[in-house]
Amino acid sequence: MRIPVVFLLGKLPERLRTMLTANIKKRMDGQYVETEEQTKKRAEEFLIGEGILIFWGMALLAVIMGSIAAYRFLEPGDLIFERNSFGEGEKEVSVVLEKEDQKREYSLILKEQELSGREENSLRKEFFHELEEQMAGDNTSLQNVRQALCFEEELDGWPFYITYQPAEQGYLQLDGSLGEKSLSLKKGDILHTKVSVTAEYGSYIWNRTFEIQVMKPETEKKSSPFTKAVDRLKETEKETRGEKTYTVPALAGGVRAGKKQDFSPLSVLMFGAVILVLLLLRNVSELKNGEKMCRKETLRDFPMIVHLLALYMGAGLSFSSAVHRISVDYMSRPDRKKTYAFEEILRMDTCLKLGEGQQEACMQWGKRFKEPVYQKLSLTMLQVMAKGTREGRVLMNHMEQEAFRQRIDQAKKEGEEASTRLLFPMIVLLGMVMLLVMFPAIVRFQGF
Repeated sequence: MRIPVVFLLGKLPERLRTMLTANIKKRMDGQYVETEEQTKKRAEEFLIGEGILIFWGMALLAVIMGSIAAYRFLEPGDLIFERNSFGEGEKEVSVVLEKEDQKREYSLILKEQELSGREENSLRKEFFHELEEQMAGDNTSLQNVRQALCFEEELDGWPFYITYQPAEQGYLQLDGSLGEKSLSLKKGDILHTKVSVTAEYGSYIWNRTFEIQVMKPETEKKSSPFTKAVDRLKETEKETRGEKTYTVPALAGGVRAGKKQDFSPLSVLMFGAVILVLLLLRNVSELKNGEKMCRKETLRDFPMIVHLLALYMGAGLSFSSAVHRISVDYMSRPDRKKTYAFEEILRMDTCLKLGEGQQEACMQWGKRFKEPVYQKLSLTMLQVMAKGTREGRVLMNHMEQEAFRQRIDQAKKEGEEASTRLLFPMIVLLGMVMLLVMFPAIVRFQGF
């Protein structure tokens, strides 16, 4: 996606492109850049990176808007609202009424779709068939009842409220448990009874009477269909441990096996949009904080630079020789980390090698920093070059002591910031310690 983004940036007006590049270069000023050309290159790379993110975001938005436009195009000209199906309840829709320059919004209540006679008969048969299986519970059927029946007030997937009325007392209780006469049956005895069921939902009232045949109760419960399905899965898994894949077998009792859906397409779309926004904000935040982090780093390196200059110049080296020695030491570090202050010293050393005067190179070096301490150091070095070795040594010693005090103050400040950042972990650890100390007392107090 880099090529189309570079092509589109090239098509921008020259004035706009120059303004964007200048704004980014201004924010990047003082962030590990040695030359103007490198600053311009980094600014262009940042623009290309942001353009790629915007390109993908616009592409995603275009797909969404195209889908909406296609839906609007294929949508019928008449205003159509879809009712809820049977059992889903009523629905409220908003209708906007317009007449010339007047507009009103009206909330219309749509009742659920009514059933035709044929549909009602079909659904009634299906409902009572499922209800019969639910009523049987752990029994094989209502014609072989040996345990308590399941008299639930609701049936999954249906909106009805269900009531049960046993025909005779003593055979079945209102909660579906066996009555005294059923519990006193002997082996081979059979009791015949009936249960009237009424299912109510709105204006729909369905009635049916089920014939029940009660036999001698069993002392052991039969396993449910789900227990049998789990046993079947475990048995097949044990048999196929030598194979790379595991195929779920067919399950009996009407139980179906399927994979759990961990996410939905909408959640993926929302997650992608959030990630895109966070990436854009992260890049902008890094661009804004780059100068701040760089200035903080230069202040941290200032005492070391002053110490090295005082050390080498105190040993009799000239300013240009001291700068060259610092540059050589910086380049010879085994794990050299790029720091802005030392990179500027390296740049000043290059300027001195190319024939630029010491005073001019030192003055330009100080101007490239935004911290007053570096500008003060530059002016001090100019005084050292002008006054000579003896007075210059006094000035350098004074500057080194001031840098040492600044280093102590900076260490105190960083220590205070570190203690503030450690406050939350300390609170968490305090809570854990309090929990470990108080848990035995709480357990003993509760009598466990």
